[in-house]
Amino acid sequence: MNFVQVVRGIGNVAFVMGLAGIVAYVGDRVGHQVGRKRLSLFGIRPRYTSTIVAIATGMIIALVVTLVAIFASQQVKTAFFKLASINQQIAELQSRQRDLEAKVNSGRLVFPVDTLMVPFYRIIDQNATQTQRLATIRDYYFFAVKYVNATYPRLGLRPYAIPPDADKKLSGLAGDLTTAAKLSQANVMLTVTSDQNLFENDQIHFAINVTPDIRYFQKGQVIAQLVIPGKSGASINIALIQLQSYVSITARRLHLVPFLADNVQPVQLIPAVAQMQQQLGKSGTYLLTAYAAEDFYPHLGGVPIVIVLTQQP
Repeated sequence: MNFVQVVRGIGNVAFVMGLAGIVAYVGDRVGHQVGRKRLSLFGIRPRYTSTIVAIATGMIIALVVTLVAIFASQQVKTAFFKLASINQQIAELQSRQRDLEAKVNSGRLVFPVDTLMVPFYRIIDQNATQTQRLATIRDYYFFAVKYVNATYPRLGLRPYAIPPDADKKLSGLAGDLTTAAKLSQANVMLTVTSDQNLFENDQIHFAINVTPDIRYFQKGQVIAQLVIPGKSGASINIALIQLQSYVSITARRLHLVPFLADNVQPVQLIPAVAQMQQQLGKSGTYLLTAYAAEDFYPHLGGVPIVIVLTQQP
């Protein structure tokens, strides 16, 4: 519990105490006035009438304040009418958390989140109508369901179950403003990835990704660089791995889906690895650069790069 929460809690207690004092005071004053005038309610003695009036006044004030708070604050309304439901949700979430912790500690991970699950894609033409978009998405979705259910139960996953609102979700994806915005740039590519970590005995889950099939890198473009001091004992193999991770980071910053951004494909090394290692054994400062080997579009399936080692002047 942080300092702000403590102060807020003390403030709430002080407010309730002050409000209780005001209610008690007003009730007492009203009862006192009724007693002085010796008013009688339903033939009851004035002394008892003043007590009843004082109590009723306090109850009415408390009711009015409570109703105002309920209508003015969503939190108060929730506390009064949905507390049991919230407690139940908390208990369910805590149980789910315990299950997830057990999976993480002892379960066998089959697919990490964002793993490609269907090795095929579909293209939606930029000029396709919403009906055509929906037809392509539906066809791809049911193809994906058939594929994952034929492939992954043998790995220990339970088959994917088509939800009752599948058609509604697919229609929403076809008419989504984000999908329309991506289609305004170019054709889009549909791919299927895991939308959560999938452990053994989990039911299969997946998400359909909508990726603009635009040019992310131009041929010859510098994507990433790494400075390596000579005679530092640096391993060129480790440096190459690090450079490829920088390429992945650059691709992710351009909002390329992770399984594509992480699929970096060195197609040429200049010079060869052995010669690179020899150069690093000499004095000087060296620059390891990753260039785009060709114009890269998502449908190519991976980021092709050429890696060049040069000595800095």
